[in-house]
Amino acid sequence: MSCFVAWGDKLAAEGPAAFYSEGYFADYPPGYLWVLGLVGAIRAALHIAYESKWTYFLLALVPSLCDCAGAALVYTTARRGRVGEHMALVLAAFTAFNPLLLFDTGVWKQIDGAFALPLLLCFLLLEQRRYLPAAVWFGVALAIKPQALLFGPVLAACYLAAIALEEDKPRAFGRCFGGAALALLPPLAAGLPFFGIAQLLPKLVEKYTGTMSGYPYATINAFNWMAALGGNWKGLEETVLLGITWQQLGWFNILLVTAGLAYFAVRSARGGSFSPLLLAAYYGIGVFTLAHCMHERYMVPGVLLTLLAAAHWDDIRLYAAGVGLSLTGFINLATVYSLTGSDDEWLTSATSSTVAILTGLVETVCFVLLLFAMWDITRHGHTLPLPEREPEQSPPQPAAQPKWTRREVGALLALTAATAVLSFACLGSRTAPQNPLDATDTVLTETVTPQGDAISLWVYPGISFGGSMTVTDAAGNVVFEKELNYGTCFSWTANDVAAASGQPLTVTVQNAQLFELAFRDAAGQLVPAAGGGALLDEQAAVPDTISQLNSMYFDEIYHGRTGYEQLHKMPVYETTHPPLGKDLIMVGIAMFGMTGFGWRFSGTLFGVLLVPLAWCFVRRLTRKPWVAAVSGVLLALDFMRFSQSRLATIDVYGTFFILLGAYFMLWYCQQVLTAGVDSALLPMALGGLAFGLGCAAKWTGIYAGAGLAVLYLGVLYARWRQKQPGFWAEFRTAAVGGVLFYVLLPLCIYIASYLPYWWRNPSFSLGDWWQCQVSMYSYHSTLQATHPFESRWYTWLLGLRPVWYYRNGYLPYGTKASIVGMAGPVIWLAGLAALVGLLWRQVSGRGSRQGAGVLILYGTQLIPWMLVSRCTFLYHYFPSSMFCLAALALVLARMKRRDWARRIAGGLCVAAAVLFVLYYPALSGLPIPAWWADALEVLPSFGFY
Repeated sequence: MSCFVAWGDKLAAEGPAAFYSEGYFADYPPGYLWVLGLVGAIRAALHIAYESKWTYFLLALVPSLCDCAGAALVYTTARRGRVGEHMALVLAAFTAFNPLLLFDTGVWKQIDGAFALPLLLCFLLLEQRRYLPAAVWFGVALAIKPQALLFGPVLAACYLAAIALEEDKPRAFGRCFGGAALALLPPLAAGLPFFGIAQLLPKLVEKYTGTMSGYPYATINAFNWMAALGGNWKGLEETVLLGITWQQLGWFNILLVTAGLAYFAVRSARGGSFSPLLLAAYYGIGVFTLAHCMHERYMVPGVLLTLLAAAHWDDIRLYAAGVGLSLTGFINLATVYSLTGSDDEWLTSATSSTVAILTGLVETVCFVLLLFAMWDITRHGHTLPLPEREPEQSPPQPAAQPKWTRREVGALLALTAATAVLSFACLGSRTAPQNPLDATDTVLTETVTPQGDAISLWVYPGISFGGSMTVTDAAGNVVFEKELNYGTCFSWTANDVAAASGQPLTVTVQNAQLFELAFRDAAGQLVPAAGGGALLDEQAAVPDTISQLNSMYFDEIYHGRTGYEQLHKMPVYETTHPPLGKDLIMVGIAMFGMTGFGWRFSGTLFGVLLVPLAWCFVRRLTRKPWVAAVSGVLLALDFMRFSQSRLATIDVYGTFFILLGAYFMLWYCQQVLTAGVDSALLPMALGGLAFGLGCAAKWTGIYAGAGLAVLYLGVLYARWRQKQPGFWAEFRTAAVGGVLFYVLLPLCIYIASYLPYWWRNPSFSLGDWWQCQVSMYSYHSTLQATHPFESRWYTWLLGLRPVWYYRNGYLPYGTKASIVGMAGPVIWLAGLAALVGLLWRQVSGRGSRQGAGVLILYGTQLIPWMLVSRCTFLYHYFPSSMFCLAALALVLARMKRRDWARRIAGGLCVAAAVLFVLYYPALSGLPIPAWWADALEVLPSFGFY
């Protein structure tokens, strides 16, 4: 990015004559550098400093204006054609805020928008049979980027068609050759100041041919059909199949797409449906999809041409292809950009290669959809327009909530009880050593004497701030030593130690807690020992085996430990998140002791309560109890809900309160629409309470606040449209209630979550509280850590990269045990499809308030993660998955054929149950044979055994 600024400055300051003296700049055509020079000239004229943030704004300004111009072209084309006003606005808005273009221009600071706009103008003018101006705009595009040559065959087809259709052949041939000459003028004019007259043609030919042959690979991070075949960064001479090289396959595909172009051009010219826009969209996307040497940004012009063709023809297949290509292109660019400079820059890891393959397959499907539309329109002139919008009418009053029946209440209680049994079973041990040898900030020693020969020493440390333990014999020789740090707390470890019967050993503990030691003989039996004080006073609490049931794993060493520290008024270790989640963990420890069951109890309880909460949320959303029951069953069997709630971390609390806040907001909206704001004070207050608890549990609760605010204001607008008398009095009530319940109350709850800090230190003040917030923000905004199981947001949608939490290393050969946080296939995949369906209905004008609300709540949970550059994990998608479930429930409830809806729902429940049984060992840590464990890793990106 900074090199672009330097080029612009150099061109603006020194002029073009000496610009190519540096070889690095020779890779770019003159027109491209004129655009950068324009940026440099604007920066110099405005006296903007090189390091200023406004410099990067200017880099995006020119292509952004071009993107907006493209959106205007889409709108005017749609209005001139057969598209209605509503759909024209939607299509123009989607083009203006296209995720592919926004990322390309706004984030990556590329100028593809400035390159694509002349191509759009070119083929739009050809659509209007204005051949000479179209040639000029093609030349402008060619001057900016050599990739315009990819569209050369389409331009040729259009001019040949003009010759064939024109009765005045001499005039047609003159227009054809005149157009060719005009197309060459912009590249020649742009290159003249750089190369002079003598070297102009040779240098331009050298530059354009050199640029086009600069990437000798099957695909260069372009997620297309070649990537789906595994060709990313594969050399052109490598073989694909049966001795065929990537280069041969690519050229064959190009010839195939070009032959299709010729066929469609001839057929449509004869049939009277000749469309340069459609031909250009087909060819641009076809070459990107099937050809070799493609770059990730080569698809941008083709996507815009597809949207412009959709605006012209009003065909649902073109709409779907344009939207699908925009999303696959966005994921393509986001993947490449986010991994640049990382260890996975070449997209060789299992996760990134899987993303490339799957995205490439979806992109290919979008091209096939475009091909179907091309075939139908050019052969028959037949389009598939969107269904007509229903005439505008006042929205119906929401139906009353169905009454609860004894049968439904009994079913809900039974499902909750079954979920509790499933979740609390084998959660953790109810016993563990509770009395430590506390050597914090000091050194303590104890003498122990085994009463039998021992070959193993089991150690159970507690809180440590960088301590150690050492075992020495009577002669002072070190028998064993172990570092005690943040990663060893409340976790049993078995260590090889040779200790003879009756041999006294001295255990020295420095700056750490050590709860218990245990000696074991060759048969694995517990060896009695004398002495030891607090180190040997709870031998009955020593487990028979070491596993997750009696030891912490993953981030429990942060959050579970902090719960213990807060309970005992100790300095807390984990300060990178608000305290409420750890306060709740502390409650479980206070009730059941510092045991595996104790530190996991609260989280598991909240995970169980998610099921009836989801039941109630879906019931209120759809007003169909049977759909609510299905949702409860699916969530009870969801992988992430099960494994994440049985882990002593804070994500389950944030998810619970986010869904609870959404429930109260839904209740509030329905109450406002039916009875007014004054009758909705209770859900308003409860919603603010839930929002505050969510923020105090984890900052992701703040993301939910954006969605709640949109719904809060949106329902007021809907109430205003009802034209009820006394609206402004209701508005004042809503304004005061919003400040009171969604600002002041959450702030008070958030501050109150720090009470354990004040219990430990009564001098803890608001100033200290504020410093905690500053510290948290600084930590998350500057974090540079990496993790082998981190993943980016676009992999969460399909659950491609689970988080490996735990592996049991104390099992016999041939047996494996792991715990993994992974996506529940039914909710995540079927829910994603439902979300796409809801989005399609909304943008096509056939949506509902409920669908819009679900999309808003989902989007405000996911979109912020797109902007996060720090290390992220799959469980960050846990709150979003709740609204995948809501979307799935809404689709089932809205199906016209109720019998089919019930069959699909039953099939989803059966599939969820079967998959849960199969994956239960991976979710719970249950030891299983190695063949079973290996069979569960169905994707190469899983890797959790």
